[in-house]
Amino acid sequence: MAAGRAFGVAFVAGVAAPRMTFAADETPVPRSPGDIFVADSVPVDVTAATVTDARERGLVQGRVNGLRKVLERLVAREDLPRVPTLTSTQVIDMVRDFSIADERTSAVRYIASLTVRFDPGAIRRLLRGANTPFAETMSKPLVVVPVLRTAEGRTLLWEDGNPWRAAWLRTASVNGLVPLLAPGAEPKDISAVTLDQALAKDSAALATLASSYEAGGALVALATVDGPAIRVTLTAVRPGLSNDELTALASAQSGQSREDLFAAAARAVVAVVEDNWRSRNSVTFGTTSQITALVPIESLKDWLTVRERLTGVPLIESVDLQAITRDRAQVTLYFSGERDQLRLAMSQRDLSLTQQSGVWVIGAHAK
Repeated sequence: MAAGRAFGVAFVAGVAAPRMTFAADETPVPRSPGDIFVADSVPVDVTAATVTDARERGLVQGRVNGLRKVLERLVAREDLPRVPTLTSTQVIDMVRDFSIADERTSAVRYIASLTVRFDPGAIRRLLRGANTPFAETMSKPLVVVPVLRTAEGRTLLWEDGNPWRAAWLRTASVNGLVPLLAPGAEPKDISAVTLDQALAKDSAALATLASSYEAGGALVALATVDGPAIRVTLTAVRPGLSNDELTALASAQSGQSREDLFAAAARAVVAVVEDNWRSRNSVTFGTTSQITALVPIESLKDWLTVRERLTGVPLIESVDLQAITRDRAQVTLYFSGERDQLRLAMSQRDLSLTQQSGVWVIGAHAK
């Protein structure tokens, strides 16, 4: 087997997998939203002297490749070489459990798809021990608004003949730190955002579209056919946050079909959006900062809601309740990273952090 040293993980052949527990039908358990330490749909295809040996090797390989998939999600590409090389036994020790789907065998071959759930604490220790920055903050989903400017000068959005929208129906990404959803050009989509509103990045119209998909915002992806390439100008619009302006490029390869070129452009967009989010949220954990803030409340239930959301913010290590009255609570947050990163992470949990008359205030927004 090939070693994945570029990702800090090596597969060591011949190491037997320990016995694991599965559901009776060995069907995969769906990944919970926001669980960034789970590798979904990890393909396994191994041939060996016997099917038993192939299965044993395949299940080890699947877990090793699953860790690679999780590390690629959390760590910027330029930082991946800093992750220590692990043996397959060390990788297996980091696995909580795994499940199998689409299992097929022959006399010497084993094929399957694995869902591998890793111990978050083990992965954090691995990355912190290597002093490798990583991002744990997961963005709310974004709905892609696929606008196309053709070589003939036409501008398309919801039309059936828009190959850019068709590419997104095949390429939508839901397993990264920034889930991207492809709209189906249903009547509610067409009425929510017109072509002119998309080009103008109309925040109200885009918010209407996003809310219909229970998303946190929209990604206006303006693709322009430029000779043998597709250039994409991206604007991520999230309520309450400044827009992200990005670009992506896909160049045609020899023999590549038009459909494949648009699919490559969509994949390039996914990579750019993921890289940008990781860059904004990567933290070298270990150094803790603190901030004291007031939380306006009208009832105990309001405070319990805010406390629950705060505990779901990855950067926050602990919350110290210092005082509580009928209309406010005072808390000290201990967190990793910069203050702006904390604000961004809190916004993904429907919380705001603002300064009012020199006092930090935490607000809760309706979901």
